[in-house]
Parts: sequence; structure tokens; C-alpha cells
Amino acid sequence: MADEATTLIARDESSGRSYPMFIERLLFLGAIVSFFFLQPVVMETVDTPTWLAAISGWCVLPLLLMLSTELLGRILQRTLSD
Repeated sequence: MADEATTLIARDESSGRSYPMFIERLLFLGAIVSFFFLQPVVMETVDTPTWLAAISGWCVLPLLLMLSTELLGRILQRTLSD
């Protein structure tokens, strides 16, 4: 049973290099830390109206940080795992 292929079309595949996952975790941690430093700056920059400042500081900024973290992680994964 150990000699049977495990892929759908019964082909032989070799494992690639191991991807260092700690890099993505450090990027995510950096995004969390940068949120705490950037959120007051964004709230002060968008002065009027206050609801727009709240939306930009609490909704848009975290989404932009997560988007940039995900993009950098995918770029690093593409370059380092091949």
C-alpha cells in the first residue's frame, strides 16, 4: 500500500524547499504594531467629520495593512519557495 501513488493522476512528485513561515508571522506582527502607531495619526489627519475619521482609522487602515501584509507574504512565498 505504501507503493501506491497519492496524487489524482498517479504521477510522481517531489517535495520542494521548505518555506520559512516565520517571515509571514513577523510581517503580520509588524502590521499589528504599526496599526497601534498609525491609527492615531490617521484619526488626527482626517479631522472633519468625525465619523469619517472613525471609519478611516478603524476600518480602512486595518484593511490596508492586512492587504499589504498578504501581498508581501505572497511575493516572498513566490520568490523563496521556488
